[in-house]
Amino acid sequence: MPPKPERILLVEGAEDREVVYHLCNHHKLDNKQHFAVEAKDGYERLRDDLKVRPRVPGVKTIGVVVDADEDLAHRWQSLRDVLEHSGYTQLPGRPETAGVIIPAQGTLPRIGIWMMPDNQLTGILEDFLQQLVTQEDPLLPAAFTALDALPERRFKPTYRSKAAIHTWLSWQQEPGTPLGQAVAKHYLQANHELAQRFVTWMRRLFIPAPEAPTP
Repeated sequence: MPPKPERILLVEGAEDREVVYHLCNHHKLDNKQHFAVEAKDGYERLRDDLKVRPRVPGVKTIGVVVDADEDLAHRWQSLRDVLEHSGYTQLPGRPETAGVIIPAQGTLPRIGIWMMPDNQLTGILEDFLQQLVTQEDPLLPAAFTALDALPERRFKPTYRSKAAIHTWLSWQQEPGTPLGQAVAKHYLQANHELAQRFVTWMRRLFIPAPEAPTP
């Protein structure tokens, strides 16, 4: 049985995990060496895991990537409640633009939180990826126009960006490319400022700079 990882990144689903893998690969961040990525099949299951994971012996760092969804403040408070119950104190009142990193406290591990899309706006993974589309690309606006022209919309309003990005992907050189592969195939700009900020957050969380020696 393989040893349990000391550093874990918890994400909501398999698509989130694949996007993380491909962004890390593009930016030469060896996640297999520095942390494991676990897809939890939805926010509630991730939150349930977060209730117990900080108490697992040997765990040193936990990263969390969740959708802000329809209400960023409510989702943030939901995470704060879990962490406060575990014993964390002095948690920020709202997410920071660069991503949240909470130092280890006593026996509790270091914790990092990134709220899709950018720690400031409501939304989901697809809103993050939408920002990685080249600004001059005419097909993304066309995808939204096509959605708005539908005689019947069978998806929730909050899934509009999800429907748009998958419509846009269906018009690429290889239609139906999964989200993570869209990064690898350069349909999405992995060097976009938002993508770099996300990867920098992972680096800061899992590969912290060594402390300066005491004079």
